[in-house]
Amino acid sequence: MALRIGDLLVKRGAATQADVDRAARDAQAKGVPLLSYLLLAGADEGALAGALAERHHMPGVDLSRSTLSLEAMALVPRPVAETDVILPLSLEGGRLHLGMSQPLDERVVSEVRFVTGLEVSPYAAVKHALARTIADAYDALARGEAVWRGKNGPPAPHLALVLPDAGDLEDGVEIVDADADVAVDDEGVPIEVVYPEPLPPRADGRPVALVVDDEPEIRQLVQKTLEAKGYAVETAADGEQALAKADALVPDVILLDAMLPKVHGFEACRRLKASSRTRLIPVVMMTAVYRGWRFAQDARENYGAEDYIEKPFRLDDLFRRVQAARQSSAARLTTEPTPAEPLVQRAREQLARGDVDGAAGILAEAVRADPYAAEAQFLLGKTLQARGDAFAAMTALERAAELRPNHQAALRALSALYEEKGFRRKAASALERALATAPEAARAELRAELLRLLG
Repeated sequence: MALRIGDLLVKRGAATQADVDRAARDAQAKGVPLLSYLLLAGADEGALAGALAERHHMPGVDLSRSTLSLEAMALVPRPVAETDVILPLSLEGGRLHLGMSQPLDERVVSEVRFVTGLEVSPYAAVKHALARTIADAYDALARGEAVWRGKNGPPAPHLALVLPDAGDLEDGVEIVDADADVAVDDEGVPIEVVYPEPLPPRADGRPVALVVDDEPEIRQLVQKTLEAKGYAVETAADGEQALAKADALVPDVILLDAMLPKVHGFEACRRLKASSRTRLIPVVMMTAVYRGWRFAQDARENYGAEDYIEKPFRLDDLFRRVQAARQSSAARLTTEPTPAEPLVQRAREQLARGDVDGAAGILAEAVRADPYAAEAQFLLGKTLQARGDAFAAMTALERAAELRPNHQAALRALSALYEEKGFRRKAASALERALATAPEAARAELRAELLRLLG
C-alpha cells in the first residue's frame, strides 16, 4: 500500500520519526503543508523531492540544484503558472517538462498539453520551492534573462532529477531521465531490460488476460478472480513490463492500473493503442486516484481505453465489465475498419499522382479520425516536409515517434529535418532516441552519424 509522505521521509533517512511527528503537528497548527514546513525549517529540498517522487511513482525535481533555460516559460503565461502552481522546466526531447505541486492532476496536464500542442512530462516538486521559483523565474524572464539558477545550480541549464527507487534493476544500471524506456550502463550505453518469458498462447482455448498493477495484492486478487472464470492470466508490475508482455503475448484483454512506475498507465495505454500489434486489444483501466467521469471520458477518448473502473471495485462487477469490453471490441471490429487505414491508402495514391496538397489534407483527416495512428502521423510529416512546411512536419514526426518510440524512420527523418533547419542538438537527440531502440545491425551507422552531429 502507498506510504504517507512522512513515512517515506523516515524510510529514506531524510528525517527521524520524532522529527516528522513534531513537524506534522507544527505544520498543521500553522496551516502549512508538511513538506513546505520542513523546507522552511532547513530540510534538504532534494530529500523532500525524493519522498514526493516515491509517493507519486514519478520523477521529482530539486529546484535548488537546477538551472533552467527560460525559453519554455513563454509557453505558459505567468498567471496560469501561479494559479496552478506549475513551472515549465525544459523543452528537451520535443516535449514540455513541467514541475507541479500536484503532479497527479491530469486536468492541468491535459490543459497544458492542449494549449501548447506538446506532450507533457510532469515532475513532482515541493510546493513552497516551486511557488518561489515561479516568481523568481518569471521575473528573470521579464528582465530578458536567458536562465534562472537555483542557489546550488550549475552554470549551464540542468535539471536535478530525483527518481523513485529503481528496485528491480541490476547493480550499475540507472534510469537517466523521466521519459526513458531503456536503461543505460555506467558508461551511458543503452541496455535491454529482460523480463521473464510471458505465457505462450493457450492451446486449450482459454482467453488470456494481462493484469497490470504495482500492488501485488491487487494483481493476485484479480488474477484469482479471472482464473476462476476460465481465463489464463499473466501479470506485470509496471508499465514498461506491461508493454513488453503485451507485445509478446497479444492477450485477449488487458486490465491496466492508471498509476504505474516506469511508464505511467495512461501513457502505456496510449502506446498499446499506437502499436499495430496491440491496438485492437481491449483495455480496461483501473484507478484509485483519477476519479470522476472526466477522467473516464479522457481515458476512452484520448487514450483508447475500452472501459474505466474505480477502485475499490466489486470483483463480480470487474468481471462483468471485462466481458463487456471484449464483446464491445469484438462487435466493433466486425463492422468498422481502423479509421485511419483507408485514408492513409488514399493519401498514398494522391502522392503517387504528385498531389502533395491533396495528400496532406487527407492525412490531416486521418490523424483526426485516429489519434493513435503512428503511420498516418509519419506520412503526414513527410508530406508536410515535401510541401515545405518544415515546422508542422516536425510536429507530426514527433507525434509519430511519441506514439511509437521505436519508429526508426520517423526518428531519422526528424533528425535530418532538425539538422536542415539548424537545430543540431535536437537532431542529435532524435538520433539518440533512434539508437536506443535500433536493431543491432543499424547501430554502428547511427553511432557514426551521431558522432558527426556532436563533433
